[in-house]
Amino acid sequence: MEKIRNKSIAERMNKMSYQNFNVSVYCPVSNINKITDFEDFDRKFKLLYGNVKIGRAYLECYRGMEWCDKEQLLKVKSFFESKGIATSGGITTCDDSNNEGFISLCYSTEKGQEILKKAVTLNAEVFDELIFDDFYFLNCRCEACIKQKGDRSWSQFRLDQKKWITEEIVMKTAKEINPDINVIVKYPQWYEDYNETGYDLKMEPALFDSIYTGTETRNPTYAQQHLPKYLSYFVMRYLESAAPGRNLGGWFDPYECTYNITSYLEQGYLTLFGKAKEVTLFCLDSLIKDSDYRTFPPALGQMFEEVDSYLGKLGKPVGAAAYRPAYGRGENNLHNYLGMCGVPMEPCIDYPEQAKVIFLAESAADDTLIAEKMKKSLIGGADVIVTSGFVRKLGDIFKKEFVNVTYSSRKAIVRDYADTKNNGVSVSGRYSGDKEILIPQLDYCTNDIWELAAAYGTDNNFPIVLRLSFGAGRLSIITIPDNMGDLYHYPEKVLNVIRNLFSAEMPASLEAPSKIQLFAYDNDKIIVRSDLDYYESVTLHLSDRFTVVRDMIKGVEIPVKDHRVTAQITPGVNYVLELK
Repeated sequence: MEKIRNKSIAERMNKMSYQNFNVSVYCPVSNINKITDFEDFDRKFKLLYGNVKIGRAYLECYRGMEWCDKEQLLKVKSFFESKGIATSGGITTCDDSNNEGFISLCYSTEKGQEILKKAVTLNAEVFDELIFDDFYFLNCRCEACIKQKGDRSWSQFRLDQKKWITEEIVMKTAKEINPDINVIVKYPQWYEDYNETGYDLKMEPALFDSIYTGTETRNPTYAQQHLPKYLSYFVMRYLESAAPGRNLGGWFDPYECTYNITSYLEQGYLTLFGKAKEVTLFCLDSLIKDSDYRTFPPALGQMFEEVDSYLGKLGKPVGAAAYRPAYGRGENNLHNYLGMCGVPMEPCIDYPEQAKVIFLAESAADDTLIAEKMKKSLIGGADVIVTSGFVRKLGDIFKKEFVNVTYSSRKAIVRDYADTKNNGVSVSGRYSGDKEILIPQLDYCTNDIWELAAAYGTDNNFPIVLRLSFGAGRLSIITIPDNMGDLYHYPEKVLNVIRNLFSAEMPASLEAPSKIQLFAYDNDKIIVRSDLDYYESVTLHLSDRFTVVRDMIKGVEIPVKDHRVTAQITPGVNYVLELK
């Protein structure tokens, strides 16, 4: 864990509204400016603080060319603090134009720089802590930006400009006014696209005092960002690896969740399963005034009480070491699709040299030294699991250094599958998925690598899982469908083959359909959660050292037979289990 940088961070760590975490509410500038009758506001605010133990309020001074003046900030600050609620400042660095989606401030002009400096100054004069909402990105392409960009790529230009405004405007201004201020950058949940808009998980955590994590998800089919639900957990852990001990919390909102309130609460569950120190609710007026969401605060309160009852008994999250370099790209959100298939992940921004099970998706192939790192891990006895996209991107290097497997230009439409009972000497069985899917065809050399799972074609079959020995370790390749969501249509028998690749260091592995999540902790506690629409029977295959399973919520033991536990689980319910 990194050393805490200033006393403001240390002080906030000791203030928890629940036993194991704090809950905050973010108050946009428009919400704050409307508070003129404080007695009337208190009556409305009771809907939230009467159901949820609020420990902090983030009070925003600027968003989209709307400002809150210092006098009003101080009045609202005093109101919250009179209720024992700590306060921090907030800034949302967007312009007021909305004809092309969200528009960031432009820092190639003095106007944008002056707005940023004014907002930081106001916050530093009023608060000991300041958070940047996740609009601290750059997407301007005005003439001034085009000229300043020059021959650089848009990504590099934005990364360079972001570093400059953070050092010269944000941090310098804030620290000159208030040397002890804790300046936080909140990262959005769309981590796959950070570099294109100036977010830098290597540079920024070193410049800011602390970071924060957006853990918002939506219905992945019907929402613009199509984010699998497991992301609320994965991104929390991924950003923890970028700034260990300084990732202060996770932040989610109710939008596009009215179709099923469980989809809203799940963001909170998974944020806390990822061991967030704080949860921030966005936003104040939506939760206390908007009729679409007024039923949410009572449900939130029950959810927080439930998690608080067992969160302190869970150890550190564990899973396959999923390496995603800060500047990598490819197979976007694949980790989350696999997480939705019951594969526990522990993401790493740096290559996990000591890990015994390592997962490398296509984005990991952007590390120019990845082949050398893989080889060292394999020779040392690690299980390294790669994807078909990783094989494609590494290309001839993969063939030369590891095995002659090629991502071909051919595709296959498949529905029926096989596995192996003899480590790939032959495939057997016939298991049907619930629909046809499109997969890439991998070319491989018989008897040099072994097929652990396959998809049937006409007088042919195509590899789904390949594996070989390399040094003291094993290298496995998973074929990823062209539509990554089609992983959900691999039948249970095939998913079990994939899960087993990741399970060598896990206390248990799932034998179940897709859309059932497994979370594991280093003190032999696990959580099973179903995102299916119906009740389903699930089997847990326990590590040989366990003979007892105890339901921590109900306080009862579950029968174990041959290191397996089978039970019917309910959609949206958390099964928190202790293995002994």
